[in-house]
Amino acid sequence: MKLSKDNKKHFFLSPIKTSGFTLVEMVIYVGILGVTSVLAINAMLTMTSAYTKLRVSRDLNSSATAVLERVTRNIHEAYEIDIANSTLGTDPGRLTLRTQDFAGATTTIEFFVSNNMLRVKEGGVDIGALQASSTSVSNFVVRSISATNSTAIKVDLTMSATRGHANTTRNFFTTTVMRGSYY
Repeated sequence: MKLSKDNKKHFFLSPIKTSGFTLVEMVIYVGILGVTSVLAINAMLTMTSAYTKLRVSRDLNSSATAVLERVTRNIHEAYEIDIANSTLGTDPGRLTLRTQDFAGATTTIEFFVSNNMLRVKEGGVDIGALQASSTSVSNFVVRSISATNSTAIKVDLTMSATRGHANTTRNFFTTTVMRGSYY
């Protein structure tokens, strides 16, 4: 193919067609991508930290609820405190209750702290820990409150829960009247 004089002039003077990005465009795109990545990573770290704290709080609350419900139920069912085998007013406390089993036989239920776990014994047999393994008991104080017709027991409990670097400690308490004390 032969190019005419006009075509040759037009062919050589036309601007060169290029495709792609200029250096300035690439710097802007990399900057935008970097800022977006930093914001996304920061949001993910914040959400992960909040989720971990939520799990710690949930573990602590569920363990404390389980412990206090069990202690309250057994105090309600008891008819007296075994003072000789209980440690009242000090930490770690020990609460031994005299009660009746399902067959009506007299038995004991004992609450005590061992290795930062609140444990229960029924009839002298260790049933196990009352709370989750991710929680620990750092304070367990039992007090007896006596009136002319009834006896109540106050339990002060400090529990901690840990997951990774998140740690939460709270105080819990309950006061319960022994039903058997006023029959």
